[in-house]
Amino acid sequence: MTERLVALGDELVKLHDGFRRQLTALRQGTQGAPELREHCLAFCDALHAHHEGEDSVLFPHLDGEHPELAEVLARLRAEHHVVAGLLARVRALSGAGDGVREELDRLATELEAHLDYEEEQLVPLLNRLTTVPEGL
Repeated sequence: MTERLVALGDELVKLHDGFRRQLTALRQGTQGAPELREHCLAFCDALHAHHEGEDSVLFPHLDGEHPELAEVLARLRAEHHVVAGLLARVRALSGAGDGVREELDRLATELEAHLDYEEEQLVPLLNRLTTVPEGL
């Protein structure tokens, strides 16, 4: 159990790096509309599920254990809403193909800033946690 706790922040970075790679592949991809839609939807669903998990499990745990993070967590939650809006737009455009690449570029800009900030603010703390919330 201790090994998992020590690596929780590092695991978050690995997960984020996977999202970064997937988004880069989507933006650089040469696939046709059906494949682009399938990959966009899978990426959007995975990222949305990750953010939902943070909002419903991790952040409430951190709220209770680390009240000094209130402003950081409020910002991260607000950024999740922005990213969710962009994901909805990518989903809507991915079927037609028109405009989806531009929306992926906007998503990349917002998501990179969000992931960088989250890692900067939370990874050191997550790597020091002695308790892990149920369901994480």
